[in-house]
Order: sequence, then structure tokens, then C-alpha cells
Amino acid sequence: MESIAVKDFDLEKTLGCGQFFRYERKEDGSYLISLRDRLFSVRQEGSKLFFSGVPKEFVIRLFRLDENYQKIIKSISKDEFIRKTIKTNFGMRLMRQDPWECLISYICSANNNIPRIKKNLEMISMKFGKRIAHDAHKGFSFPNPGELSNYDKIRGCGVGFRSRFIHETNQTIEEGRLNSLKDRSYEEAREELIKLKGVGDKIADCVCMFSLEKLEAFPVDVWMRRVMLENYFKGEDPKKISNNRIREFGREYFGRYCGYANQFLFYYRRLQK
Repeated sequence: MESIAVKDFDLEKTLGCGQFFRYERKEDGSYLISLRDRLFSVRQEGSKLFFSGVPKEFVIRLFRLDENYQKIIKSISKDEFIRKTIKTNFGMRLMRQDPWECLISYICSANNNIPRIKKNLEMISMKFGKRIAHDAHKGFSFPNPGELSNYDKIRGCGVGFRSRFIHETNQTIEEGRLNSLKDRSYEEAREELIKLKGVGDKIADCVCMFSLEKLEAFPVDVWMRRVMLENYFKGEDPKKISNNRIREFGREYFGRYCGYANQFLFYYRRLQK
């Protein structure tokens, strides 16, 4: 295994915060990660990150080890509550996911829970991907755009009503076009994603934030709605507060790195149940 020194990074919190789904924790404390056609191992011991199966540059980019974490934390630390959520989960970083896999993952996430999303993506990879291996580990690649064309096989992956959305997205989006959204503004990228079947505000914002370099996105789901109403809209009638208002408030209040604030708040609230 190769290793790199890391600072202000927590692998367990980064993988466990709910942003990414295709990983498995092994008995030795390492993680086996699947991302598109890569299968690789990562383990953290204090300020050292050990990895095998991918080059150092890939690991640095995936976990955003090349960004100024302290600058981001300082930027979003607007009040005591967000500071508490950061302290609880310090070292969690947003990942740079693959846009295509991220898009399908979040279509699967609609009205779903994390264990089931992981199972859905595992089935999709088994039925449509190719066998891949790393050392003694075996797995499946994530299918490429255009390869999710068999509707009945998609339904067989247990994704339910999302089958139609996955099937239509597979026929609609071209990978180059999807990747090009990194070079568009957040508003433009979000608008393009919402044109896809099954992609609403929350899914578009998640794809923007986790795979298109739009850290100014602020996705709002049931957990984010709860934590925002409980801490930032006290005394107001929840029925009169739309998710869009919460999203716009979060973007304005937390600023250019509001996506980080969003994930800290989401993770903190989800752990509270």
C-alpha cells in the first residue's frame, strides 16, 4: 500500500455521511471502494492515509485533499449551531464523485433509505457492469451511459418506480454533455439536470454539489428541512416555509461553500434521528 499524509480529514465520516454509496468497510478497518470501473482500498491511521489500486492523484482529488479545508470551515462558521455540527464531524469532506454514477445514484435515492440505495446500486452494477478485481477482492464496474437500456433488468434491481427514470436518463444524457456542466454556472447546470426525468430540485443539487464542483448548491430533503426549521426558522409556521425558501436562505446565509454547511447539518441531524 502507498500512503500520504493527511490533515483535517476523517475517512470514516467522509464515507459515512451519506454522500456516497458504493463502499464496504472491511474487518481490518479499511474500506473497499467501487467507483465506475475502479475497485480500490483505503485505510486511515491517524494522519496517514493508506491506499492501493489507484494512483495518489486520484485519492487526493476524490477526497478533496487539495483544498483549503480551514478556509472553508471558517467561511461557513456563521453561528453556534453550525459550529457544533462541524466540531462533531470535523474532518468530513465532500467527495468529487463521477457525474454519471452520481446522477444514477441520486435518482435511486428518491424516497429511499441509504441501505436500500446501496443495495440498488450493487444490483445495477452486478446486472449491467463488468467484473473487476483488486488484489483478492472482486466486484463490478458501474455501467456506462447507454448500457442501462434493458428496462426489465432495471426493474429487477429493485428500484421500483425509479426504473423508468433510470431508463429514460440512460437514453437522454450523453456523458460528454453531463461532464461539460462542470464548466457551466451552478444555475445553468441545475437547470439542465432538472430537465431529466425523475430529477427534481434535491437530486439536481446533490449532483451539482457532489460531482460538478458546485459547492454553492444547498440540497433540501426531509432531514435538511427538519434541521433548518428547528434551528433557522424558529417561530415560523413550517407549512408556510417552502423547500425553495430554505435552499435560498442556506445559499445566502452560508455563502459560496454552503454545500459544506449543508452536509455537516444533514449528517448531524440524521445521526440524531
